[in-house]
Amino acid sequence: MFADELAGNPAKKRADEARARRLRAKREKQAKQRRHEEEKKKASASTIASYATQNATSISESKDAKAVFDQAQENRNAALNITSGGDEKSAAAIAESLAAPELKSAAEKAAEQRKLRAEQRVATRAAVTIQSIIRSKQTAKIVRREQRAIFDKRIVDLVALSNILKSKSNQEYVAPQATATTMVAQFLFFAVPTLRDSALASDMILLGDDLSRWAQLVKYLLLPGVCGNNNIDLDPILPWMESLAGSRRFEKILTLCVKNIAFDHGKANRTKNSCCAIANSFMRAILRLDGNTYTGGGRDRVYKRSCSLLLPASATDSKNCDLFLSLRATLFFGPSLNSSPIPVDADRLHFSADRRERAGTLVKLVLDLISSLETSGAELMAICRLSSRFLVEILTVPLFSLKVISSSYDCLVREGRHGPSPLLVRYIRRFLSCNGDNLLDGGMETVLYNPDVSLNECNATPVLCLLGTLVQLGRASSALNGKSPSEIQYKPAAEYYNFLALLINAAPLGTFSSRMSAVEWVYNGSSSTPIVLSSAVIDQVSAIISASTVRGLFNCAIDNDALGTKTTLGNKTSKDKKHEQDLEELGSTSAANVAAKEAMTDRTNSIWRSGWAKKLQSLISGSGSSGIAKPTKIPSLSNGAGKLLNTSSISRQLANGKGPVDRTVTNAVMASEESNKTASELNHSAPRQDYSITLFFALCRVYCSILSRWGGYGKHDLVNRPLPEKQDKDHASATTEKCVTALLNVLCFSTSLLETAWAVVQSNPRVVSDLYAVIDVRKRGEAIRTLSSDPLYNRSVHTLGEAEGNVGAVILYIFTACLCHTLIVTDDVEIHDMEKPLPKHQLRRLILLQKKLLYRACCLDDVHEGTSKSQSVTSNSFGVALIAISANAMSDLYSRSSRRLLCSPKLWIEEDLLEKDMKRCKTHQDFISLLSVPICRICPFLVSYKCRLKLFERIVTTNRTEIQGSNELRNLRPGIMCTVNRSRVLEDGLAHLNKLGRDLRQRIVVSYLSEVGARETGVDVGGLFKEFWTDLSALAFNPDYALFKVAEGSPNMSMYPNPLSKLAHGQDHVVLFEFLGRILGKALYEGITIQPQFAHLFLSFLRGDHSYLHLLTDLSTIDTTLYNNLMFLKTYEGDVNDLCLNFTVSTDDFGVRGSEAEVPLVEDGVNVAVTNENKRSYIYLMAKYHCSDRIKEQSSAFTRGLWDVIDRSWLRLFNEPELQVLISGASDGRIDVADMKSHARYTGGYTMLDRNIVRFWSVVNKMSPKHQADLLRFVTSCERPPPLGFSSMNPPFTVQRIGIMRDGEKLPSASTCFNTLKLPTYSSEKVLRERLIYAIESGAGFELT
Repeated sequence: MFADELAGNPAKKRADEARARRLRAKREKQAKQRRHEEEKKKASASTIASYATQNATSISESKDAKAVFDQAQENRNAALNITSGGDEKSAAAIAESLAAPELKSAAEKAAEQRKLRAEQRVATRAAVTIQSIIRSKQTAKIVRREQRAIFDKRIVDLVALSNILKSKSNQEYVAPQATATTMVAQFLFFAVPTLRDSALASDMILLGDDLSRWAQLVKYLLLPGVCGNNNIDLDPILPWMESLAGSRRFEKILTLCVKNIAFDHGKANRTKNSCCAIANSFMRAILRLDGNTYTGGGRDRVYKRSCSLLLPASATDSKNCDLFLSLRATLFFGPSLNSSPIPVDADRLHFSADRRERAGTLVKLVLDLISSLETSGAELMAICRLSSRFLVEILTVPLFSLKVISSSYDCLVREGRHGPSPLLVRYIRRFLSCNGDNLLDGGMETVLYNPDVSLNECNATPVLCLLGTLVQLGRASSALNGKSPSEIQYKPAAEYYNFLALLINAAPLGTFSSRMSAVEWVYNGSSSTPIVLSSAVIDQVSAIISASTVRGLFNCAIDNDALGTKTTLGNKTSKDKKHEQDLEELGSTSAANVAAKEAMTDRTNSIWRSGWAKKLQSLISGSGSSGIAKPTKIPSLSNGAGKLLNTSSISRQLANGKGPVDRTVTNAVMASEESNKTASELNHSAPRQDYSITLFFALCRVYCSILSRWGGYGKHDLVNRPLPEKQDKDHASATTEKCVTALLNVLCFSTSLLETAWAVVQSNPRVVSDLYAVIDVRKRGEAIRTLSSDPLYNRSVHTLGEAEGNVGAVILYIFTACLCHTLIVTDDVEIHDMEKPLPKHQLRRLILLQKKLLYRACCLDDVHEGTSKSQSVTSNSFGVALIAISANAMSDLYSRSSRRLLCSPKLWIEEDLLEKDMKRCKTHQDFISLLSVPICRICPFLVSYKCRLKLFERIVTTNRTEIQGSNELRNLRPGIMCTVNRSRVLEDGLAHLNKLGRDLRQRIVVSYLSEVGARETGVDVGGLFKEFWTDLSALAFNPDYALFKVAEGSPNMSMYPNPLSKLAHGQDHVVLFEFLGRILGKALYEGITIQPQFAHLFLSFLRGDHSYLHLLTDLSTIDTTLYNNLMFLKTYEGDVNDLCLNFTVSTDDFGVRGSEAEVPLVEDGVNVAVTNENKRSYIYLMAKYHCSDRIKEQSSAFTRGLWDVIDRSWLRLFNEPELQVLISGASDGRIDVADMKSHARYTGGYTMLDRNIVRFWSVVNKMSPKHQADLLRFVTSCERPPPLGFSSMNPPFTVQRIGIMRDGEKLPSASTCFNTLKLPTYSSEKVLRERLIYAIESGAGFELT
C-alpha cells in the first residue's frame, strides 16, 4: 500500500508546483526592482544638475571664474553619467563632493567610483541573501507542516494495520525496510533542525506533538523490526549501515533517544514518560541488554556502531549521543538544563521523581552496557577506560545518590555476578589501572579535574563530590558498611577504604571543618576568590565519621582472637623484667627526688648504649632473638570493650570517706578483672575463618588521614627544617576540629582499637618492618616529615594492595592519637594499679620506640648523610603530624612518670645529647641558640636532666654576667639599692622592686634595718638578698596570709594560689602575685634555692604550658572528697539521671552560699542534665574548674612576673617535678654530706686534715636532717643545696678558722653573702656540736658575726 504511494506521482507533482511558484515569484520581483531603480535615477540626476549649475554661476565672477566654471561643468556631466547607473547613496556622495569642490585627479575620482560600485554590489548581495533565507524558512515551515500532516496520516494507517494484525494473528506488524527508511527520513526532516550536523543538545529535544510522533515511530516502525528475531531482512537499521547518509541517520536516531530521555523543557506527563520508556527499550534492544539477542548478519555491525557512539572510550571521541555527556548534563543541571548543580536548600531538597527517573534510566543503561561489554569479551583496556569515565564524569556529580533512584545503581553495591567483589570496587580498580601513574605523584585533583563545570557554578570540588558519593554508596553495601560481620568482604572492603583514604587526603581542608561555612579558595592567576563549600555534600562525607559507622567498621575489622592481642600484650620478656627491677630499686622515691639525684650524678659512662638500629622487635619487646611473635588464638577482648568497670560500691565507700584513694579501689577492681577474665576464657568464640587484617589496615589509613589533617598536628613542622618550596594553600588545620574529638571518643571508648593497634605493632611482620624502616635512617633515606599515609598503587595487580605504603607508620599514628586522648581521662590509679589503658611494661616498650623515632626526626633527618636527599622533598602533613603526636604522647607519659614513676629515668635518655654542642658555646647567644634546636623544643626529656640544668645555668650565668658584670672580670656594675625594714619585708620589697620589671636582672643591693630602725652591719654581695627572699617567702607563702593555700592531699605540703585571695586582699592580690613571681624569677636568676614547695598544677602554669592531662590527679591533691565523688560518678553503672546533676558547680566562699554562687560549666549549664553519655565531660569540666579556672587569674599574674625575669623558653626545658627541683632543690630536705665535704673550701688556717675540721664533719654527719638543713640555711641563707649539687655553689661552701682562747668566747657565725662558716677552734667535738646547734637555732642576723 505504502510502496506505490511513496514511489508514485504525488511527490513529483508537488515538486513541479513548487518550482513553478519559485519562477513566478522571481519574475515579479525582477520587474518591480527595475521600475524602482529607473525612478530613483531620474530624481537624482535632476537634483545634481541644478545644484551644479547654481554653483558654477556663483563662482564664475571670481578671479579664475572660467577655470572653475569649466570644472563645475565637468562635475555636472560626470554626475549625470554616474547617476544614470547609480543609486541614492552614490548620488548623495557626489552631491557632498560638489558642495565643497576640490581639484581632484582622474585616478582619485575613478577610485571613488569603484569603491561606490563595490559597496553597492555588497549591499545588493546581502539583501538577496536575507530575502532568500526568509523565503526558505517560510517555505520550509510550510513544507514541514505539510509533511507532518502526511506523516500523521501514515502513522495512523500503520497503527491501525498493526492492531488489526495483532488482533487476528497475535503478531507484530513489521514494516518494509523502505517504508521505515522513508518515514524516519521524513520525521527527521520536519522534527530535527538540519542546519548543521553538530547540533546543540537543546536542538535535539522534541516538544509537543513531535514527541508523540517520535514515540509512535519507534514503537510501531523500529522496535518490531529490531526485536523480531526470525527475519533479519526486515530489520530497518541494517540498510543504513551501507551508506554514509544511513550512518548519520542512525546517529541522529540514537541522539534523539538519549536526549529525550535526559532532557525535557516541559512538564512531565504520561506521553513523555512513555516516550522515555520506548526510547530506552529501543536502545536496550540494539545493545543486547535484558536478554535480547540482537545478533546475526549485519546486526553485529549495528551493535558495535551503537556501542562506539553511546560509550566512546574518551570524551574527546564523543558524539551528540554520548551517554556520559548527556547523563552528566542532566545530573548537573536537570532535565530542563536550567537548575543549579547544588541548590541553595540542597540539604532539605527532594529532587523530583521525574528527574530521578530520567537520570536513573541512563545510569542503569550505562552500567548494564559496561557489564555487557565485559561479559561479551571486549578489550580489557576499553572496559577500564569506560569504568574510569563513569567514576570521573558521573560519580563526581554532587549529590549523585539523591539525584538518581537507588534501584538504578543497586548493581554497584551488591555482589557482582562475575566475582565476589562489588561492582563499585571493580570500577575503582579499573580507575586505578588507567590513572595509577598520575596518582603516584599525588595528582588526584588533576585526574578528577573537569573543566566543563567551574567551582563558581558548583560549590563542591570533584574530589569532595566523589568522596561524598562513594561514602553514600558504601553505606548502602552490606559488603562494605560493616553492619554485619558475616556479610563483610575483607579484601574488597580494604580496596574501597584505601581509595577513600586517597580521596580524604586530597579533599579540601573545609571538609571536616567545625566552622559554620567551609571555604575553598579558587585561584585565578594573581588573585583568588573564596567559595563556600556545599554543606549538603559535606554532610554526605561526614557520614564516614558517624559513631555508628566507625563502631561497626572496627568491630568487623578487629578480631582479637585471630590477632592474638591478649597474648601479645601480656607477654613479658627478660628486658621487661629488667626494667621492672630497675624501677623496684628506686622504691617509693618521688620523681622530684629521682630528678635531684640524677642531676647530682656524674654520668661518665653511658648507661644504655645498645645499638638503636637493631630490629624493631628487640626495641619494643626486648627479645632480639625471639623473632616475630605469631598470632595466637586467645579469648576475645571485644566483649565489653570500651565499657567502664563495675566499681560503684567501692566508689561509694570512698565518697563517704571510708577508704583511701588508691589501694581499696585497686584491689577490688583487680579481683573483678580476674573473675571477668575467667568468664571470658570460658565463653570466647572462635576466630572468624575468613578474617583478614587488610581491612583493619585500610580503616586505620582512612581515619589516620582524618586525624592527621584535622587533628591540629599536621600544619606546622615542629622540626623546622628548611623546605625547598612553600605550598600554595594549607593542607592541614592548625587546631583540633570538633569532629576529630568526637571521632577519638568513639575510637577510644567504643572499640578496642588502642589495644589491638599496639598488639599489631609488635606482632605483624609487615608493620614491624615498616616501623623499622621509619626509625632506622639506613633503611629509609627520606625524612620522617615526608612520610605519607596514602596507599601506594601496585602496577602489577592494578589495585591498592594492603602491603603497599607505610602501614606501620599509619598504625603507630592512630594508636598514639588514641593513647593521648585516653590519657586525658585516665588517672594515676588506673595506670599503675589497674594497668589501663595498657600494661606498664607495654608503655615502657612504647617509650623505647617513640624515643628512637623522635631522635631520628630531631637529630638525624636532613642532617645525616643517609637522609640528605630528602632535603629537596616537601614535608607531608602526615609525617609532620606523626612527629607532633609522638612528641605529645611522650610528653604526656613523661609528665605521668614525673608524678609516679613509670620507669627508671635512664629509659628516657638518649646519651650524649647536647654535650658537644654546649662545649662549643661561649657566649649567652650561643647557649640561647641551643634552645631552638629540635631536640630541646620538641622532646627535651631525651636529654639528661643534668645536661638541661647545666644549659639553664649557663644561660642564666652568661646573661647575668653581661648585665651585672662580675668580680672575676673586674667589671662589676653598681646595683640598685633597696632598703628593707625587717618588720615590713613584704611592703618595702613591693614598693622598691615590683616597679623594676625586667630590670630585676640587674644587681640588687639589699640593706636591712632592724625592727627598731637601726641599719644592720654587712655588705650585700648576694647573701643579704638571699636572706631577704627567705624572709619574704616565709611571710608571703604562709597560708594565714591567704595568698597561697596548702594542698590537703599533698604529702610535702605543696602550695598553690588561694582561689579566695581576692576576698582577702581585694584587687591588690593581682599585684602581689605579680611581685612574688618577679621575686621568684630573681631567685632563679641568682641561683638561689628556696623553701616553698609548689603543687603540680601550679608548676604547670609556671612552665607556660598548662596541661589538662593531670586534672583528676591534681584534684585528688587539693580536694579529696570531690575527687572520690567524681570517681564514684565515673564508675557508676546505673542511670546517672537518677543523681539529678547538671552542668553547674556551687561555690562555698567562707560559708556564704546562694543562687549567685552557682557557676555554669557550659552555656546554660543549669538546664543541661548529666547523663551516661556526657558524664565524662562533666567530670572533666568539674576538675578543670577547680584545678584551673578558679586560680587562673592568680596564676597568670604570677607567671607574668616570673617571665619578666626568666624567659618562658628557658623553663620549657623542664617538667613540673624538675622545675620544682630547680626552684627548691631535693624535696626531702636531706643533704649529701659527702658531696658537701668534697667541694668545701677552707681558709684562715684550716685544712682538710685539721682536727677541728674532722670534728666538724663528724658533727654534721650525726645531725638530724632538720639540723643539717638549718646549718645550710645559717651559712647560705637557703636550706637546700643547688640542683647540681655543691659543685655548682657559687661561692663554694667555705669554713673559716676563728682562733679563740676559751670555748665560751664566741659562737659560730656566718657570712651568707660568701657562703662562709666562721668556726672557732673549740676544744672538743661535744662543745663544737652544742655551740653550732645553739648558733643555728638562735635565728639572729649579722649581730653574731
